[in-house]
Order: sequence, then C-alpha cells, then structure tokens
Amino acid sequence: MDLSDLSFFEFAERLLSDEVSPEVIASSMLQPQFQKPIHPIPSSSSCNSSLKCMSGSKKVKVDGGLRIAFRTKSKLEILDDGYKWRKYGKKSVKNNPNPRNYYHCSTQGCHVKKRVERDGEDNSYVITTYEGVHNHRSPGVLYYDPINTSYM
Repeated sequence: MDLSDLSFFEFAERLLSDEVSPEVIASSMLQPQFQKPIHPIPSSSSCNSSLKCMSGSKKVKVDGGLRIAFRTKSKLEILDDGYKWRKYGKKSVKNNPNPRNYYHCSTQGCHVKKRVERDGEDNSYVITTYEGVHNHRSPGVLYYDPINTSYM
C-alpha cells in the first residue's frame, strides 16, 4: 500500500483505521503538507461551496487548507495551545471506543477548526488535528514589539 499520494489528513485517517499494517506505517514519513488543491466549481454549476448540489451529490469544498495532526501523550483531553476554542460537535468513531470532539476558533472571523480524540490503540495519547491557519495572534501569548519597545 503506497501512502505517499495521500494528503496528510487522509494519511492520519488511514493510520487510525485498521487498513494499514505497522510495516507500512514505519516506512512512511509523517510530515505535514498542504492538501492537494481542489478545483473551483464552474459558475454554470448548480452548486456552491456551502450547499449540496441540486443533483443530491455530496457537499463540495472549494478552498483547500492546511491540515496538520499531532499525537501527544497526555492525561488531559484538551491541551492548551494558546487559542480559545468553542465546541460544536461530538462523534463516535468506528473502531475507537473514544468519541471525537470538534471545535471552532472562538475569535470572530477566524475559521480554523480542530478535532480532538484519544488514540484507539493507546488511550494515553491524544490526537489533535488542526484545519486552517489563524488570521490573528494567539490571545494566550504576550508579544513584544521591538520598534515601540512595548508589549502588545
């Protein structure tokens, strides 16, 4: 099984499934990468990026974003990453007794999402997957401006 053509998110999903042998995982490199671009829908189409197509096909996502996942050993489910998050969903995951939680960045106008779940194989690890890039500074970090010699 060749995993090199998968996006990072698809690769992470495969790692969580039972489809991949330990030998394949060991031979693959875990490096974050940009998701393959999805081509925009032509204007003549009856679809848009936030609605289902009139024909009933699945929702189409037009904007490709950065997705990156971290596997961290922790007793805590929610790790402090310096940003404020609002929970918007919870889902049972196949082959995993632990639920997956979904969050949006709570800063107005920021569309970053994160999902958090316990590793199905080893509950001592938490897998956190981020989608998107914040368009603001972290509210939990103090920034120093050397030009004004002040803190922001």
